Amino acid sequence: MSRPTKLSLTEAVIAHLLRQSDAPLFGLELVRRSAGGELKLKKGTIYVTLERMEKKGLVISELETAPPPHVKEGDFYIPRRLYTLTPKGMQALEALEDAVARIPGFLVKP
Repeated sequence: MSRPTKLSLTEAVIAHLLRQSDAPLFGLELVRRSAGGELKLKKGTIYVTLERMEKKGLVISELETAPPPHVKEGDFYIPRRLYTLTPKGMQALEALEDAVARIPGFLVKP
């Protein structure tokens, strides 16, 4: 079995947010969901990171096929790109979590 892909901190946050979601997420939604955490993702960072993650096979994306409910019929609408964590992305996130869990006292505030 090959070694899981290593994740940067930003990639790990994105992977975690995607894993928590019941549905694919678009970039600005990831920014919004990260706002309550210690690592707040910025628009400029998130899209570059999502593109890199897609090239590494950690996420897949697709354009929305229908407008969200808040868009009224006849309104101008640009489909959003929705992102989903792949099995490879899940494996990379779980490997990182396992590695961190083996470090005594890591991420525990004194």
